[in-house]
Amino acid sequence: MPHTPEPPPGGPDHTEHDAMIQRHKRVVLGAAAITIVVFMAFPILASFTGALDGVADGIGAGYAAGLAVILLPLAGAVAYRRWTSRIEDGGRR
Repeated sequence: MPHTPEPPPGGPDHTEHDAMIQRHKRVVLGAAAITIVVFMAFPILASFTGALDGVADGIGAGYAAGLAVILLPLAGAVAYRRWTSRIEDGGRR
């Protein structure tokens, strides 16, 4: 279960904490939507079009696109985790 930062102590005003949660939700849902669209576009392009039929220096465009579909979400997850760690540790917001 993901760790959510504790609300600031001493008062009923949790607007900053709520805003931070809303920002996290927007980022996560937006990134998930982009990942699904890109991930689902790959098999469609590879199966039903000739868009990924090219070859450059012996490497097929389909293989390169498949590798990108796998590695880009991983890179995005690492970047997101670094961003959330910085915020949770009290860094720049």
